[in-house]
Amino acid sequence: MYNNKVTVGIVPTLRQPFGSTDNRYMDFYCFTDTYCVRAYEAGLLPIGVLPIENRIKTDILELCDAFILQGGFITQPYHIEVIDHAVKTGKKLLGICLGAQSINAYFALKHEAEKRGWTGTLAELYIELNDRFLGKVEGHKPLDILPRGNKDACKHPVYLTEDSQLAKIYDRTEVFGASYHVCHIESPALGVTVTGRAPDGIIEAIEVGDRIIGTQFHPDVDGELPEVFDWLAK
Repeated sequence: MYNNKVTVGIVPTLRQPFGSTDNRYMDFYCFTDTYCVRAYEAGLLPIGVLPIENRIKTDILELCDAFILQGGFITQPYHIEVIDHAVKTGKKLLGICLGAQSINAYFALKHEAEKRGWTGTLAELYIELNDRFLGKVEGHKPLDILPRGNKDACKHPVYLTEDSQLAKIYDRTEVFGASYHVCHIESPALGVTVTGRAPDGIIEAIEVGDRIIGTQFHPDVDGELPEVFDWLAK
């Protein structure tokens, strides 16, 4: 808490893998304003979670009361470390798009580590496996960009499980979510509950207990689905 506000760590993404060009100044982390705007509107205090050479330090995570994992391209080792911290501390975690996929990857890794008797960290196992735990999907990125104007053009219904956290948060079992992804969670990991699907059956929401929520759709794209950000603030 800071000035009586819940601090929410916004976890960045990478536009390209570190070291993929000769230009050292192309190794940078990305924050998208929509997540910060929605968090602040909900009464949260958004702060950037800054990895160091693609890994995260515990003392940085300890500054945050909750976390938002942004959308993006590829799960990174630091995503796994943030989720691990949230799981172990009981802090609330909202993963959006790539963030939801990263949550599922974390629990798939946890199961794989148990099978192997793995003694290293889950982030290290993720690097070794080099598996995104995803499938490809067509038709869920109807626009090349998320527009500033008519965002309904990239939205579709999402059907929520009646007794899910999200159904309780939104007080209904259907929302209209913005879709902007070419990959999807093909197989939910052990411990992950599917709580929302698109009309074609693609997984659009997952939950783990009552403190971890992942949405494949983007409630951050506009102010029409604020309740999930309000949930983080409670």
